[in-house]
Amino acid sequence: MMDDDTQFSQSYGTINSSASDDCFEDEDLLRRRLKYFFFSPCQKWQAKGKFPWKLILQLTKVVLVTIQLAIFGLSRSSHVEFMEKSSLSFKHLYLKDWSSDLETMPYPPSSGAFAVYTHQEFFSSVNYAMERYDETENIAVGTYQFIRQNKLSKVPCIVMCNTHYRLSKNWAHNQSYEFDAAQETTCFPVSFVLEYNNKTGHHKKAYNISHYLELHNHSINFDGIVKSVLKFNLTAIHLKFVSRLSSPDCYTFFIQIEYDNSQHDGQILVNLKVSEVPLACFGEIYYDGGRSSEAILSTIFDIVVIIVSMLSLILCVRSLIKGHMLKMRVVKFFKVRYNKKLTYSDRLEFLNLWYVLIVINDFLAMVGSGYKIAIENKLSYNYEVCSLLLGTSSLLVWFGVLRYLGFFYKYNVLILTMKKSAPNIFRFLVCAGVFYFGFTICGWVVLGPYHIKFRQLHAASACLFSLVNGDDMYVTFAAISPDSYVWWYSMIYLYTFISLFIYVILSVFISVIMDTYETIKTTIEEFIDQCNDEACTLFRSVSTERRLRKYDCGSRSCLCDCLPAFCCNKDQLNERNDSDEDTNLIS
Repeated sequence: MMDDDTQFSQSYGTINSSASDDCFEDEDLLRRRLKYFFFSPCQKWQAKGKFPWKLILQLTKVVLVTIQLAIFGLSRSSHVEFMEKSSLSFKHLYLKDWSSDLETMPYPPSSGAFAVYTHQEFFSSVNYAMERYDETENIAVGTYQFIRQNKLSKVPCIVMCNTHYRLSKNWAHNQSYEFDAAQETTCFPVSFVLEYNNKTGHHKKAYNISHYLELHNHSINFDGIVKSVLKFNLTAIHLKFVSRLSSPDCYTFFIQIEYDNSQHDGQILVNLKVSEVPLACFGEIYYDGGRSSEAILSTIFDIVVIIVSMLSLILCVRSLIKGHMLKMRVVKFFKVRYNKKLTYSDRLEFLNLWYVLIVINDFLAMVGSGYKIAIENKLSYNYEVCSLLLGTSSLLVWFGVLRYLGFFYKYNVLILTMKKSAPNIFRFLVCAGVFYFGFTICGWVVLGPYHIKFRQLHAASACLFSLVNGDDMYVTFAAISPDSYVWWYSMIYLYTFISLFIYVILSVFISVIMDTYETIKTTIEEFIDQCNDEACTLFRSVSTERRLRKYDCGSRSCLCDCLPAFCCNKDQLNERNDSDEDTNLIS
C-alpha cells in the first residue's frame, strides 16, 4: 500500500527535494484548512458549533428587501397608472372621434389605425383640439390647469410645428416630381379667430385653423408635409388615494398631438404623446387633526435596510479576501512542494460566486434605498432608476437563497449540476443562437410584409421564441392568406423551425445538462479528499466542545441534517481535546 504522499506525487508530480521542512509540516494543516473552506454552510456550522450569524443576516435581508420592494411597488404602480390614465384622458379630451375600443391591445387587432384621410378631416381634428384645449379647466374632470403667471392671465396658445420638404415644383403630378429632399420645420402659435355674426352684430370666437393660417400668411401643402404637431402644456396634482405613507405629487404635462404623413400613403396617422416633469408641491396633509408620522417610519425602515445590506457586504467582502489569501497560500504550496502550477479553473474554485452575487445585490439595495428615501422626501423623482435598482436587488437576493438550499443533499446536487453545466450551456446557446438569428432575419424580410407578427425584427424574434415554447401556433400559421404567393414558403419555414428547435435543439439542451451529473474532480478536490476527518471531529476549540457536551447526543432526531452540532456523539467530541493548538490556527 502506498502512503498519501507517494500516491499524490504520482498524480501531480515529484516532490521538490529543495522544499523546506515547514512545507511538509504544514501539509496536513493546509489540507484541513482547505476542507473547511469548501464546506457547505451546514458543514461549517457542524464543524465549529457556532451560531450561523451570516445565515440569519442574509435571511433577514431577504425579508427586509422584499417588504421594501413591496412598499415601493405600490407607490410606483400608482404613479405609472396615473400617467397611463392621464394619457387616455387627454386622448378623450383632444382627439376627435376617439373611441375606447382603441385603448385595448387585442390580437389580432380589432380596429385599424386612428387616422384622417381628407383635408377637411385634418382641419376639423385640429379645430376640435384647439377648442377643447381652451375649455380644459371648465370641462375636464382631472385637476388640470394652464401654466400662466396669475389667474387673470390669458390662456397660453397652442404651438403648431410643421415639418415639410422644401418643394421646388408641385409634387407627383403626371407621374413626375421634382423637390428638395431637405426637411424644414416651422413653429408658430395658433389660436381662435374672431368672426363677425351678422345676426347678433357681435364678434365671437371661432376655431378655424384654415382661416387662421390664411390670416397669418401660413399654409399647409399636403403633398410635401411630413409631420404636423400641436404642442401645449398643462399642470396636474396626483393625490394617489392620499395615504399616510405618501403625499401628493405635482407634474407638468407636455402634450403633443402628432399628425404623421411620413409615408405619404393616403392616411395621416394621429397620435397623442405625453411626457411629464415633476414639480415641487407646497402644502400639508392632516390626519385627525395632526400630521402623519408614517413617512418618517418609512425612512427609518429604509435606513435599516441600508445598514443590514452594508453589514452583509462587509462580511462577504471579508470572506472573498480570505479566499484570495488562501488561494495564494495554496498556489505557493503546490509550487514549492510539488513543483506544480495550479490551472486557472483550480484557482477559480477559491472565488465564491455566491459572495460576489451577494455583494452586487447589497450595493444595489443600498443605492436603491437611497433613491427611495430621496423620492419619498421629494428630493428626487427618478422612479425609473429606483425601481430598476430595487427590483434587480430583490431578484439577486432571492437568487442567493439557492445557496442555502445546499443544506439539503438533493437540492445541492441540482445546484452543483447547474454550476458545472454552465460552460457547456453557454456553448450550446451560441450554436443555437446562430440558427435562431438566421430564422429571425429570414422571417422578418420574407414574411414581414404579409404577417403581422414579423413586421419588425424584435417582433419576429418574440414570435419565434413564443413558438419554441408552444404559444399561439395556429394563429401564427393562419395569419397569412393562402392567396399570397409566400403562403407555401411560410408553411415550410414554420414547420422547419418548429421541428428543428422543439424536437432537436431542446433535446440536445436537456442532454447537455444531464451529462453534467458525472463530474470530474479538480486538482484541489483530489488534494482535499485525502483528509478523511469528519466535520464533527475537527475545527472546534476546546471551549466549544465543552459547551456542546451538555447536550444529549446519544439519540439522533430529524434535526440532525440541519442541526448537526447536536448530533455528534460524545466520543467524537472527546477525541479532539488534544489538538488545541492546530484547531486554534484553523479558527
